[in-house]
Amino acid sequence: MNKKTIVSQSKNTILGLKFLAKEREAIRRKLVITAQALRLKAQQLALIANEKESIRSKLVVTAKKLAVTAKEKESIRRKLAVVARALRLKAKQLAVIAKEREHIRRKLVLTVGNLNLKAEELAITIVEKKAILASIGDAVMACNKEGKVILFNRKAVAMTGFSANEVIGKHYNRVIKFVREIDSKPVEDFIAKAMKTGQKTTMADNTLLIKKNGIKIPVADSAEPIRYTKGALIGCVIVFRDVSQEKEVDKAKSEFISVASHQLKTPATIISLYVEMLLGKSGGVTTSKQKEYINEVNAANQRIINVINTLLNISRIEMGIFSMDLAPVDIIAFLKNGIKELRVNLKEKHIILQEHYHQSKHVISIDALLLGMVFSNLVSNAIKYTSSGGAISIKSSKVKKNEKIHNNIIKEDSLLVSVSDDGCGIPKDAQDKIFNKFFRSENARNHYTDGTGLGLYIVKSILNHIGGDVWFWSKEKKGTIFYFTVPLPGIKKQHSVA
Repeated sequence: MNKKTIVSQSKNTILGLKFLAKEREAIRRKLVITAQALRLKAQQLALIANEKESIRSKLVVTAKKLAVTAKEKESIRRKLAVVARALRLKAKQLAVIAKEREHIRRKLVLTVGNLNLKAEELAITIVEKKAILASIGDAVMACNKEGKVILFNRKAVAMTGFSANEVIGKHYNRVIKFVREIDSKPVEDFIAKAMKTGQKTTMADNTLLIKKNGIKIPVADSAEPIRYTKGALIGCVIVFRDVSQEKEVDKAKSEFISVASHQLKTPATIISLYVEMLLGKSGGVTTSKQKEYINEVNAANQRIINVINTLLNISRIEMGIFSMDLAPVDIIAFLKNGIKELRVNLKEKHIILQEHYHQSKHVISIDALLLGMVFSNLVSNAIKYTSSGGAISIKSSKVKKNEKIHNNIIKEDSLLVSVSDDGCGIPKDAQDKIFNKFFRSENARNHYTDGTGLGLYIVKSILNHIGGDVWFWSKEKKGTIFYFTVPLPGIKKQHSVA
């Protein structure tokens, strides 16, 4: 190979190498550009990777939250399922209640219909009763539980002189006045007593009604509490009547009894004197049989004298001629002395006597004779109606105004004496008549045949006149307790019977 050929080949080789170098440089530059682009891309991918990592972290947190929420929702779902079951059960119960209420509603509709019918019947009844009350022969006044008058019939208008408009709506004691005949002082408020005790009460004897024109007329009346069917007190009805004619008749009877008793007492006293003479040493009675007959006559005559004296006492009290001799009396000693006089009767029946006095001495101003009649009548009755071997108790105590003793309200500060026994008692159907003149219950007549039925009448009459009171508790076959009061510090002069 020649030199030219070698040079030519070398030049070609050099040119090839230069061309190759240029190509490589171009490739290198491209690679640099590519490397830069790749670095840029890598940076972008790194940013994207960071963002994705942040998103992944957030998604992890969100996933955790969703897991918690899912658990909560499951808990809520279960609770809602329980609530749903409860609501379904409640719905069933409400359905049952709805049926019951519908049943009740239908019953109420029927009841309302019946009530309307009853209301019409009641309205008719009220009209009829008002007509009856308006035309009844006695005066009738009714008041509510506050004491305001709600009814005042025609007879009450005629008797009092007050019109219904003047009375209705006002308290009864602002218009209608009742006073005692003996001193014109207000009587015990028997209407308030009836409403307070819930029991029927009657006005004391010898009570006067003051009419609108000031005229006083004698009346007899009672108050009966009004109650609902369940027992709630709603008021009181008062019935009163003019007893002027009865008083005149009683006065005439008392005068007749007084005259007749005086006329009878003289021969009875003469008989008593002659009997004493016959029984004396110079009487001429020698045989035991004669003495027995004379003693029988004497005992019978003494019973007649006792009846005559009782009738005389009654007539004096009723006619207002029983004078009172007031003097200081030791009540305790007086009661004990009264018991001594009856010791013989107690011993005969082997009756046990118990005495309980509130103090050893208590002096008040009183008529000893009247007090003796009250006490001896009550103790004698206790002895009569107590079986042999029974027990009697005498007690005394001081009581204050408005105290309640066995359903009786004490009218003023008083001395209270009680006489109790375990005898035959007073039948319930006879208790409201026990202070009536000549009244004796059937079991009393069976237990003790003798008796006039005047003793308790005298007791009540005397205590009414002296401002005291008498009442009792009794149960048949269990016994009786009689209570009586004497006002403290004693009987006032204005209580005396002229």
